[in-house]
Amino acid sequence: MRIAVMALAMGLMSVPLAPAWGQEGEAAAGALTDQELGEARAILADFADDYARDHMAIDVTFGIQLDDHFWTVAVERKEVATPRGRLTDHTFGPHKVTLSEGEPAKPTWYFEIADMNVLRMIASGQVNAGTAAMQSFGSDEVGVETRDMEGFKSTSGDEADLYLVLSHFFTKGKPEVTRFGRDTSLETHGAMATSLHTMKGFRVAFFSIGPQETVNADPQLAFGQMPNLFIVTSGKGTLFTDSGPMVVEKGMSVFVPQFVKHEIVNDGEEPLEGVLVLYGDNSDFAFGTSYPSFQQDLNEFYRQYEFRKQRPKTD
Repeated sequence: MRIAVMALAMGLMSVPLAPAWGQEGEAAAGALTDQELGEARAILADFADDYARDHMAIDVTFGIQLDDHFWTVAVERKEVATPRGRLTDHTFGPHKVTLSEGEPAKPTWYFEIADMNVLRMIASGQVNAGTAAMQSFGSDEVGVETRDMEGFKSTSGDEADLYLVLSHFFTKGKPEVTRFGRDTSLETHGAMATSLHTMKGFRVAFFSIGPQETVNADPQLAFGQMPNLFIVTSGKGTLFTDSGPMVVEKGMSVFVPQFVKHEIVNDGEEPLEGVLVLYGDNSDFAFGTSYPSFQQDLNEFYRQYEFRKQRPKTD
């Protein structure tokens, strides 16, 4: 399983990063030393300990691979509902989070971390795991790859679990903080970008397009299977659409439906920046189902889902 196929790619974003992850601009190479292995164990244990108190934790078992070392993470979520007047409150955790060495006993999906430097950068908050995993094409080499173990094939539901884990297991704290800015983002198809949050139904990213730079000049990227919402917070540029060019500038939001051209040129003198929201996964809508058709099916699910659960009893 590749995130490119699953379309974790952020529409305008592709991040071929692996060679850039090493120190001094060189890719890290070679097996982990004993010291590095101990450091990796400590970092992953710290992530697991923090996840035990994460309100967004889910029941899941997955793997993490670094070099030729494998770890298994198994999570049993704890949630308690209590009445508050006519409403219901919920408390979350502490969850049971087990980190053990070795592959998962039952085949599942796993994260492959490119090298020790990537893990250090994620642990320090220099980059988050979602940003490290972004790719637009299957050939892109990235800092965090997602794969299926032999004998397992992820479904869309598994991908939904993966996205939640990607966003929350590797980001500590409550609330969780992701730092972003042009100087701390990663280069994409003509833009700098940081993944802010990733879920199955939507993905949120910061983007920055430098003066005289173009995003989505590649025809393969100028059209997408799901909608895009651009929220421009600074700068000014030109958005080329099916209907021709239009000015985009600070204080505007632009909703681009699926299969509508969206090539952006920063023809100003300062970075064109903002927040990008993408709805859904490209791969879910690339082989027959359209985004509006999926939304109608999802609305039917909402009509039948029992959001109002049986009220918990007071002691």
